[in-house]
Amino acid sequence: MAKNDSNNQIIILRTRKCRKSNLIKFLEDEQVPHVVKSLKTGAEAQRLAKKLNILSSPGIVVNGQAINPYQLIENCQIKDREKAKELLGNLMNEKRI
Repeated sequence: MAKNDSNNQIIILRTRKCRKSNLIKFLEDEQVPHVVKSLKTGAEAQRLAKKLNILSSPGIVVNGQAINPYQLIENCQIKDREKAKELLGNLMNEKRI
């Protein structure tokens, strides 16, 4: 996989003071492979956010597609750990045409 390839991975685009950073802790706790990129210091993260029209942190990109963080997060907490794992797993397994 190319270094800059946003396909076949989960990318979290975040700001340093993102209140929703518990999503990253959740991914780490569940050992879900992901990459965290800074929107403040990362030119690649900024380009990806612009391309996918991501306007707030955290930006969640799965297989090159932006997903709505509110599918996973409510009041800065993971809504349902099992459903979040299932949703991310399903998105990773989708075939993009």
